[in-house]
Amino acid sequence: MTALTSRQRVLMALRHEEADMVPVDLGGTRSSTGISAIVYNQLLQYLGYDGKARVFDVKQLLAEPDERIRRFWGCDVIGLHRLRPSLGLAITSWKEGSLMDGSSCEVPADFNPVLLADGSEGIRNANGIITAVRPQGSYYFEEIYHPLKGATSYSDIDQHEFPFLSAEEENYLANKARELYEQTDYAILGNTAVSIFEKGIKDFGYEDFLIRIYSDRELVLYYLEKLTSAYLKFLEGYLNAVGKYVQIFAFHDDLGMQNNTIISPAIYREVFKPYHQRLFHFVKERKPDAYIFLHSCGSVYDLIPDLIEAGVDILNPVQLSAAKMDPANLKKEYGRHITFWGGGCSTQTTLTFGSIADVEKEVVTMLRIFGRGGGYIFAQDHNIQPGVSTEKILAMVNTVQRNRCY
Repeated sequence: MTALTSRQRVLMALRHEEADMVPVDLGGTRSSTGISAIVYNQLLQYLGYDGKARVFDVKQLLAEPDERIRRFWGCDVIGLHRLRPSLGLAITSWKEGSLMDGSSCEVPADFNPVLLADGSEGIRNANGIITAVRPQGSYYFEEIYHPLKGATSYSDIDQHEFPFLSAEEENYLANKARELYEQTDYAILGNTAVSIFEKGIKDFGYEDFLIRIYSDRELVLYYLEKLTSAYLKFLEGYLNAVGKYVQIFAFHDDLGMQNNTIISPAIYREVFKPYHQRLFHFVKERKPDAYIFLHSCGSVYDLIPDLIEAGVDILNPVQLSAAKMDPANLKKEYGRHITFWGGGCSTQTTLTFGSIADVEKEVVTMLRIFGRGGGYIFAQDHNIQPGVSTEKILAMVNTVQRNRCY
């Protein structure tokens, strides 16, 4: 077989064909295939590379992998991030920063947290409102501002600012997408940041939104209709900017928890599936060769048939430790219809708390189960967290390299 480019390798896998080897992702999406900046710095030091982590996602403390690490990892995917992927901070200019372990990093130039009375750090939006807080001793910012919490009328929804694509961002995305397409051979994953269920939770608050699905259904549907209309307009501009260059379009909607789905399959079908279908079909009508990637954590087994019907081509992260997410069963039942992206090593259990031997065994097992017949992109099943040792990361990476060839 003629040597394949990374882009060709990924596209073969997405067509459920066995390429020369199983494709690999690190950092293609901030939702689950990323790496903590602290761990990233430790890896750079271990490998003898100069430089430091560039923290493009300050909310989750994620580093943007540089080309040396992508090559070391064997990556086949690169992410196209939004202009402001995290807490409204643009990733076009940078300044010196430091991490919780004392190591140096780069952070967005607009990252200016304020110290709050309880010792935590807060992020203000353009209106001066604290929208996210990092508790003292924590690694992560938690979003605390829910602009529609307590909304009582359609008028409240009408006055809400829904997502939109600015001319500034459209220009940024077009230039960045073209650069990635022309200067690399990676498959390009466009992180749209579009969500339906999760966006409702962010706008109303978790408990408030879940209760309203049952107690105030008409208001929820009115909100979802307005949200979807805004997203369709956003996607039109997004596709105009990047459609020539991007192969995979990532949507994000966490529908699962550890032991079950957050909402029942019946509620998903009645309330949310129609909006997913409209969004996914909109993309595919305008770009028939597009692949729809859905990030949805937890136990989502009971929803997979509906997700496939709605237009999902790729399911991520494949959380092995959640209920019903048995890899052999997933591959047997749905491996012909959907690509599994992730699930290569559990960050909730094995990579964080297991031994090196445990890591190696799990990686080999997942490659053999999921890789058969294509339809698989290897990645750990969520972002690599602080505290994961460099030795276990090396064990995962080296085991993948030894066992990924067909």
